[in-house]
Amino acid sequence: MAFKQWWVVPGPEGGKIELRSVENRPPEGNQVLVKIKAAGINRGELMSRPLLVSSNPRAKATPSGIEFAGLIDSLGPEVRGWSKADRVMARASACHAEFTLVDATALMKVPANLTLEAAAAIPNVYVTAHDAMVTEAALQANESILITAGSSAVGCAAIQIAQYLGAKHIIATTRSSHKAGSLKKYGATEVINTTNPNWVEQVRDLTAGINVVIDQVGGGLFAECLKTMAIKGRYVSVGRNAGRDAKLNLDFLARQRISLIGVTFRTRSKSEALACSTRFASDLLPAFDNGLLQPVLDRTFALDDLALAHRYMKSDQQIGKIVLVS
Repeated sequence: MAFKQWWVVPGPEGGKIELRSVENRPPEGNQVLVKIKAAGINRGELMSRPLLVSSNPRAKATPSGIEFAGLIDSLGPEVRGWSKADRVMARASACHAEFTLVDATALMKVPANLTLEAAAAIPNVYVTAHDAMVTEAALQANESILITAGSSAVGCAAIQIAQYLGAKHIIATTRSSHKAGSLKKYGATEVINTTNPNWVEQVRDLTAGINVVIDQVGGGLFAECLKTMAIKGRYVSVGRNAGRDAKLNLDFLARQRISLIGVTFRTRSKSEALACSTRFASDLLPAFDNGLLQPVLDRTFALDDLALAHRYMKSDQQIGKIVLVS
């Protein structure tokens, strides 16, 4: 049986998406075949495309999508603890498709009170935010946190997790003041517009110093965020949407005894990435069951409309997650 699957293929000016018909394969060993009902899209998909030029001999076509929610279609002979038609979600590969094969150890049960569309807004962004805030930065109750790009899917997840963990000041940044109300609804105690030239002073007026920065922007915002930090603060670089290069005041870094932490899944082994999902599920999945955490779903698009979904993401109008449904 053939099914639809999106691929990113090398092109003269960078990667381009291509909808292919792919033959289904039965699951082997500990694999599970999942009928995908919803799959999140992520900004990294857009940022990696310029590098995929056809003149690069190492560039190769790859299936698109890194997270899903759906129903188990069939199970490999070694799978235990799961059944056909179970509602599952996971970080995986080849998820912008009607089906995908995934190792059973990566599966998480979809909370009973959530739709599959809402569940697809969980795996990548909440695992990413949990890894940055809890595993790497060790955010503690009553600490202050600054979350850049607060309206992004990771930003909305980080705001909620910070509130759940009891942070005292949860300051989200944005470049669109009209998003402030929504970000406060999700748990931000303050929302700062970084187009205001005095925004660093605004943060300093609110706190005695930021203990944890979760930064998805990088570039020129890095140096400004650094100025907000308290002694022994932890700065976690999650994304670099505004650029990979930034200025660093080494004297300020030393004086404040700041820890700089870089995170990515690109250089993690399969077992390391799985450990991130396992820690998230253990710490936070029960909070979705009782409603203390809620995935933020901005808009859905049909599976065939991946190009439209990417165009909408580029507009920066969303608050939370954009999801494909099939």
